Amino acid sequence: MRLGLRIALLSAVLAIELVGLGFFIKGFFPYKKSIPGFASQQDQPKDMGGKLQSAYGARQYDRLVIMLVDALRNDFVFGNDSAMSYTQGLLRSGDAMGYTAKALAPTVTMPRIKALMTGTVPNFLDAVLNIAESDTSSSLKFHDNLLWQLKNQGKTINMFGDDTWLRLFPDIFTETDGTSSFFVTDTVEVDANVTRHVRPELERGGWDVTIFHYLGLDHIGHLAGPDSSLMKPKQEEMDHVVQTVHEIVTKQDAQRQIEDPNAKPTLFVLLGDHAMNEIGNHGGNSHLETSTVFVFMGQGIHGQPIADQGKNALSALLTREVPQINLVPTLALLFGVPIPKNNLGLPLADLIRGYPDEERLWLLQLAAHQIYGVVQANDGDTSDIDIDASSKTPLHCDKEQDAASQSLRCEYMQALSAHRRFVDSESAKAAEMAAVAESEYYRFMEHANAHLSRTFSGYDLKAMATGIALFGVVVLLLVGLYQSYSSGGSGGGIISYKTKEIKVSLPSILLLVTYLISVQSSSLIEEEHQFWYHWVQTMLLLRMITSKSFSVGLRSFAQMCLFRVVRAWNQTGQKWTGETDIRYRLNNSHTRLMWILVVVSFAFFGICAGWVHKSALLSEPTAAFQARRSPLHSSSPDIGSSQNNSKAINRYKRRLAYGQRILRGIYATALANALVYQMERNGGWEAIGIGRPVWTAVRWFTPTDLSDVARFVYLLTLAAAGVGAVCAWLRCRVGYSEPAVASMLEGLVGILPLLMLLARPHNIPVFGMFMAMFLLFFPQLVPGMHGLNRRAAVAQTDSEKEPGTRCGGWRLPALQPSKALVHLCLVHASFFALGNSNSLASLDISNAYAGVSRYNEVLVGVLLFIGNWAGPIWWAVAGLATFVLASSGSGTKGRRLQRLVKWLVAAHLWQALTLLMLSIVVTSMRTHLFIWSVFSPRYLYQIAWFVAFYLLVGTVGSTAWLAWIM
Repeated sequence: MRLGLRIALLSAVLAIELVGLGFFIKGFFPYKKSIPGFASQQDQPKDMGGKLQSAYGARQYDRLVIMLVDALRNDFVFGNDSAMSYTQGLLRSGDAMGYTAKALAPTVTMPRIKALMTGTVPNFLDAVLNIAESDTSSSLKFHDNLLWQLKNQGKTINMFGDDTWLRLFPDIFTETDGTSSFFVTDTVEVDANVTRHVRPELERGGWDVTIFHYLGLDHIGHLAGPDSSLMKPKQEEMDHVVQTVHEIVTKQDAQRQIEDPNAKPTLFVLLGDHAMNEIGNHGGNSHLETSTVFVFMGQGIHGQPIADQGKNALSALLTREVPQINLVPTLALLFGVPIPKNNLGLPLADLIRGYPDEERLWLLQLAAHQIYGVVQANDGDTSDIDIDASSKTPLHCDKEQDAASQSLRCEYMQALSAHRRFVDSESAKAAEMAAVAESEYYRFMEHANAHLSRTFSGYDLKAMATGIALFGVVVLLLVGLYQSYSSGGSGGGIISYKTKEIKVSLPSILLLVTYLISVQSSSLIEEEHQFWYHWVQTMLLLRMITSKSFSVGLRSFAQMCLFRVVRAWNQTGQKWTGETDIRYRLNNSHTRLMWILVVVSFAFFGICAGWVHKSALLSEPTAAFQARRSPLHSSSPDIGSSQNNSKAINRYKRRLAYGQRILRGIYATALANALVYQMERNGGWEAIGIGRPVWTAVRWFTPTDLSDVARFVYLLTLAAAGVGAVCAWLRCRVGYSEPAVASMLEGLVGILPLLMLLARPHNIPVFGMFMAMFLLFFPQLVPGMHGLNRRAAVAQTDSEKEPGTRCGGWRLPALQPSKALVHLCLVHASFFALGNSNSLASLDISNAYAGVSRYNEVLVGVLLFIGNWAGPIWWAVAGLATFVLASSGSGTKGRRLQRLVKWLVAAHLWQALTLLMLSIVVTSMRTHLFIWSVFSPRYLYQIAWFVAFYLLVGTVGSTAWLAWIM
C-alpha cells in the first residue's frame, strides 16, 4: 500500500474517532436536566394548620454576608494548628455554630458555587468549563437559584472577589469587583483587592446581601501546599476579616433595631467551596478535598458553648458533617424566600430549631413539598398528593414491594399524616407529636435526597451507543491498516500467513490484555501508576535477560535501578498518597539538597546538549555525497559548474556551523533563564546559601520582572525551533549523514528549558534520570562510550531481539520487548512519576500562568497541558529520536515515513482500544457509586491523552517535524 494512501486512511480513521468521541461526550456529559422556571409563593402547599398561608415563611434575617474562602479546609478553622483564633473564640463561646460541610466531586470552584446556590449536584463537565472564563453555557441566568430568589424579593446584592460569580449570575449584582481565580502565583493582591471593599461597603449601608470570595489561601495551596509557611499568615489574615465583618454587622444590627424594632438581624456565614489535599490540589473526592466548613454567626445563632478551652476543644466539629447543599434550603427558609426548584438539600435542623413548633413544621413542610416536586419531575408516574385526604390516617409503606418513587410518596404522606396529628393533638402531647412529625419529614427528605442523587437520568444512551459503535469501527480499521504492513517486507503487521509468523511480541500482547482488564476496576484506575511502574521494570528485565549482549543487559539493569528511584520520588494514586516520599523529604527537611540537585540537573542538561552537538553523528557529510559533488567525479564537462557547486556547499557548511553556534547559545541562555526563574520564584537561591549581592548580580543578566523571564524562555524556545529547522534544511543541502538524527537529538535537549520552566522544582532531577535512561539506550552519544562502530551505533535497532520459537509450523511471539514498547510504557509511567494521577486533584495549575499577564484560555490551556504532560512529552520526543536512530541508513525518506506511519498506526490502535474499553466500562457503570469520582475523571484524562497527546503532539507534531528534517 502506498504511503499517501496509508496517511489518508489514517487521517480518515482519526476523523471518525473524533466524531465518535463527540457523540459519546454528548451522551455521557450532557448539561444536567432541571425543572424549568423559578419557584414562587404560589407554589407553596396548603398549610396543615391553616394559619400561616399568608407568608412563605417566617423571616428571621433580612441581611446576609457570605465570606467564601476558597479551599478552606475544616482543620484550617477547627484544627489544633489553626491560626483563626477569633473564629475559634466565637465557636467556643457558643456565639457561632460550626459544621464540616461535605462537598461532592468535582471539587473545583464553579460546580461548588452552583451547588451552594442551587442545592443541586452540578454537571461533572463543569470541572472542564471551570477554566474557561469566557464560557457562558454554565450560567444560572435561567436556572432557579438562591440569589435570584433574594433579588426577586427586592434585595440589593453585591459581590467582591472571584469573577466566577459574575459568569454564573449575570444581572444579579449591583456592585461588583471581580478578580480572576486562575492567577495562582498571586497570593497577596488577589485578597487585598477584596479586603479593601469590606469596611467601606459594609459601613455605607444600602445593601442586603454581600459576598466576599477570597482566593489567596487556595493559591498558596497550589503553589506550596497546606504546610507552607505562607498558610498560617493567610489564615490570620482571613480571621482578621472575619473579626472585622462580625464587629461591623453586630454594631449595625444593634443600631438598626434601636431605630426600628421590627428590623431583623444580619446573618454572617463563613464557608469554603471545597478543600485541598495533602499537596494543596483539589478536584477529586478524597476526604481532605471534600471537607470544608460552615460557620454561622449573628443574632439568634446559639451554638453549644465549650467549657474545655484546650487545643482539642473544637475537634468534634471535624466530624460534625453535613452536606454542602444543605445551605440552600436553610438560607431560603431563614430569609423567607422560596426554595429553588431543583434543590436536593435539607434544612439544617439546628438553625431552624428556634422556631415555635407550628412554624418549624410549616418550614419543614415547605422543604419536603419542594423535594417531592423534584421526585415527581424525575418520575412522571408519581401523582400529586391531596393533603386534606392523605394526611388524616397513618400509612404503611412497603419498600420492598413499591417502586422507589412510590415508596417516597408513601413516606411523604406519612410525614403529612404525622403533621396532621400534631395539629389535632392536645397541648399536652403537642411537643411529642411535633418531634415525631419533624422526624418523619427528615426521614422522607433524606431518602429522597439519596434516591435522586443516585438516579440521575441525564444520559443520552443513543449518543453513547453511537460513539461506542464508531470506536469499534475505528479499532477494526486500525487493525486492518496495521495488518497491511505484514506484506511487502516492511516488518509490521500482526500475523504473517505467508511466513506463518505472529509478529507482535508476547510482552505487547500481555501489556494490552492486562491494561484493558485494569480499566474495568475503580481501584486499579486509582492506582494505575502501579500498573505502569511494574510494566516498565518488567520490560527492562526482559530486555536484560533476553539480550545476547552483556552490554545491553548491563545497561538495562542500570535503567531498572534509575527507574526504581523515579517511582519512589512522588507518591500518587489514593491508597498511599499520604505516605512520605522523596518529594516530601526534599521539600521539608532537605530543601538545600533539593536545590543542589536542581542545579546539578541543569548542569547535566547542558553537558548533554554539548554531547549532542559534538557527537560524531553530526560530524561530516557522507563520502558518497562528497563524491557526487566532487569535480573529479562529475560527469559534466562543465568543470566550472562543479566548482560553483562546491563553493555553494562550502557556503552552506559555513552557514550551518554558524547556525549551530547560535542554537547552542540560544539553548544555554534558555536553560540559564529557566533555572533563574525557578530559583527566584521558589527561593532556591536562599536555600542554597547564595548571598543577595551575588544573586542580584546574576539577576542583572536576566529580565527584571519574573514574568518577563518566563516569556523570554518561551521566546528562546520558539527561536531554537526556528533555527533548528533552518539547520536541518542546511544539513540536507550539505549532505550530512543522518540529518534527521542530528535535528531530533537537538529537539530532545532543546525542549528541556520549557519543560523545566513549567515543572515543580522537586521534579527537575527526575528529568535528569529520564535523560540518563535514554542515554543508556544509546551510549554512543556519550563521549568515551563509542564501543560500537558508528554504523552499528546509529543503526542499533530492535533487530537484536531473539526470534520466537516455532510450534506447529508457526513462529510464536518473541519474548524480548522492542524499544518502542519500552518507550510506550515510559510515556505513561512518566505521567504518574511526576506526581499526577487519574484524579482531577492532581492537575498542577501552579505553573500554567508562568509569564501570563492576562488570562487567555488557549494559552493557559496549552501551558497546563505541557506542565502536566511534561514527562510523556519528553519521552515522546525521545521515542522519535529512537525512531530516527533506529531507521538511520535504512533507505529513502519515503521508506522512513512508511515506518513512522506504521508506528503511529500502532500507537493509535493502542489508544483506540483503551478509549473503546473505557467507553464500554463507563456506560455499564453509569449507576455505579464511583461513576463521578473515579470513572468520569479517568475518561476526561483519556480524552486529553487522545486529542492533545496522541493526536496533536504524537501525530500532527511528529509527522510535520520529521517530514521537514528527513
